[in-house]
Amino acid sequence: MTPTIISKEQLPLNNKLRKPRVEKMHRDHINSSIEQLKCLLAPEFLKQQPDSKLEKADILEMTLNFLQFTCCQSRLLQVCTKMR
Repeated sequence: MTPTIISKEQLPLNNKLRKPRVEKMHRDHINSSIEQLKCLLAPEFLKQQPDSKLEKADILEMTLNFLQFTCCQSRLLQVCTKMR
């Protein structure tokens, strides 16, 4: 089997053809992750704003708020445990 020789002119073309496909895979991965977060946060969100549409930015913001709240609770629990 002989090695394939790729000229410098062909290489950028291959990269240009590949880039949109890679970018689409990245977007799909991000969208999938955001959808998973939405499923995890939806019950809490529906309690607060039942008629609102969840935008991606809203989902990310709610996730941050939840993590910050959870982290603060954890720290508070550690402080309370140390005081005993």
